Amino acid sequence: MAKPRVLFVGRTTLDVLYRLDGMPEEDTKVYARELLAAPGGPALNAAITHSLLGGKAMLVSAVGSGPWASTVRGELRRHGIPLLDLAAGTAYETPLCTVLASAASATRTIVNPPISKATLRHLSDSWTAEAPPSWGGMPPVVLSDGFFLEEAAGFLSACKNAGVALCLDGGSWKPGVEELAPSLTVAICSERFAVPGRLGPNDNSDSVIAWFAAKGVPYVAVTRGARSILASDRGRRFEIEVGKIDATDTLGAGDVLHGAFCYHFARKTDFETALRRASEIATLSCQSPGAQAWATQTDGAMTG
Repeated sequence: MAKPRVLFVGRTTLDVLYRLDGMPEEDTKVYARELLAAPGGPALNAAITHSLLGGKAMLVSAVGSGPWASTVRGELRRHGIPLLDLAAGTAYETPLCTVLASAASATRTIVNPPISKATLRHLSDSWTAEAPPSWGGMPPVVLSDGFFLEEAAGFLSACKNAGVALCLDGGSWKPGVEELAPSLTVAICSERFAVPGRLGPNDNSDSVIAWFAAKGVPYVAVTRGARSILASDRGRRFEIEVGKIDATDTLGAGDVLHGAFCYHFARKTDFETALRRASEIATLSCQSPGAQAWATQTDGAMTG
């Protein structure tokens, strides 16, 4: 069977993770248990996950220059993932993000650098003009994490018109999501995703599912950390229980879920099955540091 192909559109960073016993108080000095620096970002982590499962991934992102860009490019080469760089030839620099991970609460706090003011290039609406020849035609699935929607709008529209399934990684609300929503096939959002003006009185998940359904999105899911995933398959509601574990590292778990979902959804358009398998891999990823360690713990069963 040919490798499932997926295009990932969105953010790339270099993440510096400090693993702490607990969050430090203000105006204090602490030593971390562990320091880990690695390329990250929702789209990049999802693309790497897809690749680790045996898929063929391509990344559309802004990498540009700066002291961290070569590290990111090296990681992409290591996984065989070609890059369409929206920041090529600009002053944009790969963002350096600081992540404080608390062992006491298994949570993380992320500090992002200031938003770059560099003007990025806009993709054309021609697949053949943008993709490397080795990729052939359009892939069956394209994932967007909500970043760079302005730069990729025409390109994503062309993909949709060609019959590609567009999937949204809705980690949080971002400008342009409302315009993109009617073109989506799948929306998988975190519980932090909130449609402006539509917060529910208790749990926002039902409001999010209803909002996307009203936009014509057939497949919608809301992840809720250690709680069950709530989902809708063309109006049929179902729930996926998340395995009970002692989480070591939750950073990137959502990215892993999206990459694994795209892998299985590109192989076979079965929303519930793909989501269940992706949930298993994302849960496994929480049991080891980093967004890639899970791959050394599988025996190939996760790809089937």
